[in-house]
Amino acid sequence: MTGLPPTGSVTFDDSLWPLMVVRLTGELSPQQAEDYLSRSTQFMQRQERHALIFDVSTLGQVSSEQRQRQVEWLKQNEALMRQTVLGIAYVVTSPLVRLTMGVIFHFKPPPVPYTIVSRLDAAGVWAARCLEEAGLHAPAERVRQQFGPRPEAEGQ
Repeated sequence: MTGLPPTGSVTFDDSLWPLMVVRLTGELSPQQAEDYLSRSTQFMQRQERHALIFDVSTLGQVSSEQRQRQVEWLKQNEALMRQTVLGIAYVVTSPLVRLTMGVIFHFKPPPVPYTIVSRLDAAGVWAARCLEEAGLHAPAERVRQQFGPRPEAEGQ
């Protein structure tokens, strides 16, 4: 860390539920990081199947303590994730954040399907596919309308 106060923020957007979009920006304080994990647990405790987009394209440096805590949280919540999370799309543009995620996933990969992409629209299309495969057709269509064309239209 630079010695400056953390300048980060965490937002949860469930306006397209069962898609949750979580944005982590800047450098998170230890309390912000803990609040993010707690709120993530609360959403899973609703016992509703959903897809996730984690937009960390503007995330700053993550401390080693925060990385360790993320690994612990993944271990503690693995069963709950398997029950409720259909898939996770990570939006990552920073080589440093990609490296950090690689370290975390080396010790504890997500227990659900995931992808790492560089654009939010690609994450939305992937998440819509997860919803569609789970039989959540109407929500998948809403997500596609928000984030982009149907996968067939992209030449996939």
